[in-house]
Amino acid sequence: MPRQRATFDVGQLEQVMINLLKNAAESGSPPQAVTVSVQPLTQGFLIEVADRGAGLGEQVLRDALLPFFSTKPSGTGLGLTLCREIIEAHGGRLSLANRCGGGAIVSIHLP
Repeated sequence: MPRQRATFDVGQLEQVMINLLKNAAESGSPPQAVTVSVQPLTQGFLIEVADRGAGLGEQVLRDALLPFFSTKPSGTGLGLTLCREIIEAHGGRLSLANRCGGGAIVSIHLP
């Protein structure tokens, strides 16, 4: 596939990655099982942050991207909401899912 160029707000995408990696690190996953992948698509990129933690329950999958929803005792419920808003402001989409074999995966599609 030919090399692709894209223009993004580096500071905002850095904030997204910090939030997603922090969540993955706090998932109970072994540190070496937290992965990040970047794949070029026909139109855009797919970035995935995956872990091998406990995974996400049905309610978490449904509500995790809503403002003020948190499973953490001291969480504000704004981290994933902010990530979603940043990605959508770049014309992209953020989604959450459970991984086969345990854990969670956050997928970001950027044009």
